[in-house]
Amino acid sequence: MSKPGIIVFWIGVLWAVIMGLIVSLDPGYTCQLDADNLPTTLWSYPSLCFIFWAFSVPVGFMIAAVGILMHANANRNAVLKFGSGMIGTYLFIIFANGPMPHVPVVFGIGGMLIMLFYFLILWKNAARLKENVYKLAGYTFLITGFWFTCGLGSRQYQPLLGAGESPIDIMTFFVLAMFFFWMSESKTWKLGGRSQVPE
Repeated sequence: MSKPGIIVFWIGVLWAVIMGLIVSLDPGYTCQLDADNLPTTLWSYPSLCFIFWAFSVPVGFMIAAVGILMHANANRNAVLKFGSGMIGTYLFIIFANGPMPHVPVVFGIGGMLIMLFYFLILWKNAARLKENVYKLAGYTFLITGFWFTCGLGSRQYQPLLGAGESPIDIMTFFVLAMFFFWMSESKTWKLGGRSQVPE
């Protein structure tokens, strides 16, 4: 096991927890935000503080993920590809979503893809999931949470649609999550050397 990996892992954990707690407890106080006196420029302290808080916690998740791969002595190239791929994809989605208008059809396609990956995971791994119902319950509660979060995201952004905001970034992260769940389960299924599809 790699000691540097443990260090990187805990840096990610502390980054996510500290950034999440410090500002979440009172973002108005920490970032000096006032509903009656909102910042007029992106480069002001309140704006930068809020943006940093809003987007930095997921970076902590990714740093922790890289650290756990290092701790498990994963191949260096695999770690670099994973880390750069995760952070690059994250930044692309975040920045691309800014000017993107809300397109309900695209949002709906994302929802259909999430359901497709979920049903594929269940179908291809029936035997394994039968032996581990906790995993099955986890997947099911997760996709249920996706459903309600997407609905909440749509309502939350509704007043801002005219300004070009869209909850498609939320949907994109969920689609990617389910896609990689599917890839993971598919790989496990293939390595098992036998079909998990029920007769």
